[in-house]
Amino acid sequence: MAGRLYIPVRSSQLQYYIRVPLFFETAPGVYQLYKSPGMGISDVRIRQAMHPRLYIQQNDRMAAAAEVQKGFNREIARSIETGDVTSVKASLCSLVAETLAEPRAGMLQSLPQTMEVLVSGYSKQPGLLRMFATISNKDYSTVIHSVNVMALTLGYCFHSGVSLRETRRLGLSALLHDVGKSEIPSDILQAPRKLTDKEFEIMKAHPSIGSRIIKEINRLGEDIALGALEHHEKLDGSGYPKGMLNISFSGQIIGIIDCYEALTNEDRPYRRAMDPLETLNIIKSDVEAGKFDRTLFEKFCYSLL
Repeated sequence: MAGRLYIPVRSSQLQYYIRVPLFFETAPGVYQLYKSPGMGISDVRIRQAMHPRLYIQQNDRMAAAAEVQKGFNREIARSIETGDVTSVKASLCSLVAETLAEPRAGMLQSLPQTMEVLVSGYSKQPGLLRMFATISNKDYSTVIHSVNVMALTLGYCFHSGVSLRETRRLGLSALLHDVGKSEIPSDILQAPRKLTDKEFEIMKAHPSIGSRIIKEINRLGEDIALGALEHHEKLDGSGYPKGMLNISFSGQIIGIIDCYEALTNEDRPYRRAMDPLETLNIIKSDVEAGKFDRTLFEKFCYSLL
């Protein structure tokens, strides 16, 4: 089957491919069917890597993304039912990692279904979300930060009586608030030091990039894009990328939660991770300086109890 475009499949996704056919390369540029539609690959074969490098056809890309996402959603739903918060977080982190690795590939468009599973599962047991956001991870990353911000945002929504529909939209906006970092050079994202002024200017582009990916490329909606665009804006105009004074509700609450989560969970060579109470006092000083809304901040504090 030469002449067609083929895309390599991630090993972490193989278990989810049932309806989509898989191929292997028999010679440079020559591909042969490995697995027909309707068949799966055994767990043993996947675990022991008893298979060649596998590919999907380019025209199956969207169907493959949807199938992978459904597989992750089933795992998340099962783990919620059994109360296994650690497994829910692990599955969600894997899903988000796969999605953010290729945000233009179409996987973002299936994330609303994932948010439906999470909101439905945790709306009756919101206390578990506090545990969810504090489960430690060996390697802190944009993915883990995004998942934690989402969990804290859902906790805020449940505590504040936000409708389930708006909770799903806010949760999705929080989960994707840093998607623009997928286009920031890794040496800047992973710099083990404080960024230079020039590097920080590059980093400051990620809200605008994220908004474009969400709104124009994946068409998830203006409201979802606002969380990405505005989470670093401040009410006194000192934020970025636009220095706005009028900030949406989603931009304001995700901005507060983003700040809290980053300060409490990420150790850096030039700054240690902070105690939650210490962090809230720091954010409180920003509230008093007019950077954050006092009512939203107080409601967020109560949602942590």
